[in-house]
Amino acid sequence: MNLEQIASVSINNLQMLLEALEMPLAVGPIKDEDFLLLTTRFAELEWDYGFSKFGNRDDKFEFCLKLLEGQQKHIPCGAALCTFDEQTGVLDIHFVECFVRDDPGHPLTGNMFLVTLFAVYFFGFAARCTEIRIPEPLNQDVVDYYKEYGFDGDLELLSAPFATIVSTVKSYI
Repeated sequence: MNLEQIASVSINNLQMLLEALEMPLAVGPIKDEDFLLLTTRFAELEWDYGFSKFGNRDDKFEFCLKLLEGQQKHIPCGAALCTFDEQTGVLDIHFVECFVRDDPGHPLTGNMFLVTLFAVYFFGFAARCTEIRIPEPLNQDVVDYYKEYGFDGDLELLSAPFATIVSTVKSYI
C-alpha cells in the first residue's frame, strides 16, 4: 500500500474503534470547508502555516473529527496533521488541536491526543513506523502532558519509539 492508502485504511480503522468505544464522532480527511475553518480564528494553532508547510506533501497524514449528530456535526471538533518519512520510519505529529476543550460534555474533550495516538497507531503499524516525534511542542505544560503517554524530550523535540506508543495505546483499548 502507498501512504495515501495507508491513511485511508487508518482513518477507517479509527472510525471503527471510535464506534466500538461508543464515542459519537466521525473521522475523515480534512476537507476544503474544514480547511477554511481551521485557518480562521476558529483555531488557536497556526493551521494556515501548517497547511502551507505540510498540507501539500505526499507524506502527510491528516484527519479531523466531527460529531455524528446535532447542529454542529459539520464543524470540526478536532484535527491532526502529521507527516511520515518512509526512509527513516519516523512519523512527526505537527498539529493536534481540540476545538471543544472548553465543553466538558463533549466526547472529544480531554481525548484529542489519545484519539490522535490511536490514529498514529493504525498508520504506524501499516507503514512500519519506528518512531513518533512531536517537533516544537507548544509549551512546557504540553510537554509534560505528552510525557504521560510515553514521550521523552523537551520544548524542541519529543519522541518515543513506536513500540512505546503501541503499549500506550493498548493500555487504553
